[in-house]
Amino acid sequence: MFKGNTVHGNGIVSGELIAINSPISFLGDVDGIRGIIKVKGMEISIAGKVFALPYSTGSTVGPYVMYQLAKYGKAPLAILAAKPDTLMLVGSIMANIPLIINIPEEILNYSGCVVEVNLNESTVLIPDECKASNATA
Repeated sequence: MFKGNTVHGNGIVSGELIAINSPISFLGDVDGIRGIIKVKGMEISIAGKVFALPYSTGSTVGPYVMYQLAKYGKAPLAILAAKPDTLMLVGSIMANIPLIINIPEEILNYSGCVVEVNLNESTVLIPDECKASNATA
């Protein structure tokens, strides 16, 4: 189990964890219409998934891209970030995407696992049968 700090959202969501080990810019690396992130030459869908990343970089336009994800029904179920970023916080609230920050970076080793995110307790439960692997990208 991993513990962080819930910034936005409540309740419990479950879904496949998509974890990347490099920072992204929501403006340049995220296609808000398709729900795709572009990282290291790959396109990875975050639509309807639990998305984990170390941190985001970038533009004041990032929150609007997050809003676009929600508007087109392509938002992740929740975002888990190791290091908080002010623009990600704003975007999460604007787009109504649940967000937990200060999550240990070890979560990035469980990409592909189905996880349970308890926003009320700021925890992420990794099933025992899920083995640590590498981040998706």
